[in-house]
Amino acid sequence: MRLLAELLAFSLIILATEACRCLPLSANEAFKNAEWVSRVKILGKKKELNSERESTVYKVKHIEVFKNTRSPQKLPAMISTPTSSAACGLFLKTGKQYLLSGGFTDQGNLTAIMCGQIALNDENSQSFGIVLQWNEVPEDLKEKLRKGTL
Repeated sequence: MRLLAELLAFSLIILATEACRCLPLSANEAFKNAEWVSRVKILGKKKELNSERESTVYKVKHIEVFKNTRSPQKLPAMISTPTSSAACGLFLKTGKQYLLSGGFTDQGNLTAIMCGQIALNDENSQSFGIVLQWNEVPEDLKEKLRKGTL
């Protein structure tokens, strides 16, 4: 029985070290650090395996683009994220709209992970620290995004 308890404790420690950990950022900091920020609708997803890791690639429609450091180039309609939650991958639902942010690969493809997303800073909110569905984005934040004052 003691061995079983030790194995369980060891397993929990391993799981804790495998979890995604992000430095908390304010909405302003996350926006500033992002290479792109967009309101997107998820149209579909597929898994891809490359030499480094397994990824989930989401096909998206950019409804509103709030930041694009490669402008006037349009943002691609595909966003890649790690499949694993331990690697901070995003888990998004087809048909839903989200406020997403991320970076570009050397080839100009979009990437996004849990860390660096524009999230609510209110620890009492159910949406604290998670990717926001567009209908959860507060009106004042939407206004700042649209005016470019974030």
